Amino acid sequence: MCGIFGYVGQRADVGSMVMRALSMLEYRGYDSWGVAVGQGERIEVEKEIGKIGGATVTLPPSTLGFGHTRWATHGSVTRENAHPHVGPSGRVAIIHNGIVENFRPLRDELRAEGHVFASETDSEVIAHLVDRAVMADPERPLYAVLASVFVRLRGLNAVIVLDQARGELVAAKSTSPLVIGAGRSGFTIASDMTALAAHAERILFLEDEHVVRLTARGVELYDRRTLRPIPPEFGPLTITEGDIGLNGHPHFMSKEMAEQPVVLDRLLAENGPAIKDMARAIERAYGTFLVGCGTASYAALTGSYLFSRIAARHVNFVVGSEFRYHEHFLTPESLVIALSQSGETADVIDAMLAAKRRGARLGALVNAKRSTLDRMVDHRVHLLAGPEQCVLSTKAYTAKVAALLLTAHALAGTYDEGARLVHLAAEGLRGMLTEPWKARVRDVAATIAPAPDLFVIGRGLAYPTAMEAALKIKEVSYIHAEGFAGGELKHGVIALIQPGTPCVVYAPNDETRDDILSGAMELRSRGGYIIGIGPEDDPAFDTHLPTPDVGNAAPLVSALPAQMLGYEVALLRGNDPDKPRNLAKSVTVK
Repeated sequence: MCGIFGYVGQRADVGSMVMRALSMLEYRGYDSWGVAVGQGERIEVEKEIGKIGGATVTLPPSTLGFGHTRWATHGSVTRENAHPHVGPSGRVAIIHNGIVENFRPLRDELRAEGHVFASETDSEVIAHLVDRAVMADPERPLYAVLASVFVRLRGLNAVIVLDQARGELVAAKSTSPLVIGAGRSGFTIASDMTALAAHAERILFLEDEHVVRLTARGVELYDRRTLRPIPPEFGPLTITEGDIGLNGHPHFMSKEMAEQPVVLDRLLAENGPAIKDMARAIERAYGTFLVGCGTASYAALTGSYLFSRIAARHVNFVVGSEFRYHEHFLTPESLVIALSQSGETADVIDAMLAAKRRGARLGALVNAKRSTLDRMVDHRVHLLAGPEQCVLSTKAYTAKVAALLLTAHALAGTYDEGARLVHLAAEGLRGMLTEPWKARVRDVAATIAPAPDLFVIGRGLAYPTAMEAALKIKEVSYIHAEGFAGGELKHGVIALIQPGTPCVVYAPNDETRDDILSGAMELRSRGGYIIGIGPEDDPAFDTHLPTPDVGNAAPLVSALPAQMLGYEVALLRGNDPDKPRNLAKSVTVK
């Protein structure tokens, strides 16, 4: 989940360039950061623990450099464990995203030869292996060295090696993403195309079977197993620096929440054919599975309700990390649809690879075009949400649910009705994003901010919304929040309610309203502070956050109150809403 970036080209202030790129990638990890540049015959390194913030480096101008922002897996958060890691000879350095699952036997092998390690990380093993091979045969091409080392690494990994003596970067990957950029002043490589927006006009996504060499003269691509040259095929970079700025907002989270109506408009305007194609694929399939992790899993669970309600179609839902324990049901007639913002989530990719081995057809609702997930599926709906830089997903969640609602209607032959509901939801969100409505949210946030615990309940279509609401609040505010099915209160949950415990109750105008209001009264009678979310107020509520009545599109407008509550409580508690502790945006490790 770490962020990595490299540059080779014209002489420049490469250290500052890398730092700016790392600040764009910091949502992938912010435990520590480090930068290395080539200088003469040496590799100069600066690294530090903590977030980048306003940090600068004092490295000399160079034609070659790279950097890393870390989400710690192996080894605690220390300067020694921060990347880059330099090999024993000082000639090569590496940065790494992923986990080397077999690093212990590799480290033991190297220690037996006299190698001394400066860190606790699995990553440093790669630096020693590459360095050993280079020093044993200095004339051997570095891309061939990395290819021979990479095959020994178990796990999902992306590695970039810097060789100052030869003035080159080489890289290889397994599932963990790497994108190469070509610009006027040189060539870049990063774990996410957002970091390339200021440097590249064309991009190339590195494939698992490739190894790449970058020099100031160009990009050379090779088959990682045979070392046969492959012509690199670049495509246009579709995002600009304007797409990834704050645009007047105080945080990316507030910006991305505010963009949700436009995202729904864009989905309606551009994605009808892809959504109808996905509906036809579901209709032809004998057994359809929706797969996602975290926020995407709650969107997928919402989809299972929507397909039942709208199209009378049973669609299975499985959490991505659990999918391989269900894969035995799959046949070549099955369809597995993954939901992902990044298209790089390790457990989702693993699930899709398992489905592919079973011969199943693959589909995706994915935000990142040309990501690993996007490139591996047979049917795709692009979410068109634009870059999502806050660690918490907001607009991509809304886009996923909208795409599922439209697909269910397309399957039922009522696409126009689905489009009408999504349009109503977009207009409703615009009304909710006004200052009077946000002021109501801030008042509620001030009330609940001191609370240690919070509970969210919903029934039917609102149940997965309750789960997502609890996730959003806990992720950013650090309040212990849990979502439950409203009918499960008396099966244990109500034992947790104490006087003053905040309880969020989703009460849409549907068949669940009477039952959920009964549950709200039970919570209130035990002292719970009831926050009602829905179109209508009720005496069961201590306070009410109104949402428009949009029928089956209710999940599209119900997510925003929880997103806003989490955001406002985070600010009151002094938390950074864009970078919650211990979390990172793209979960590319298992």
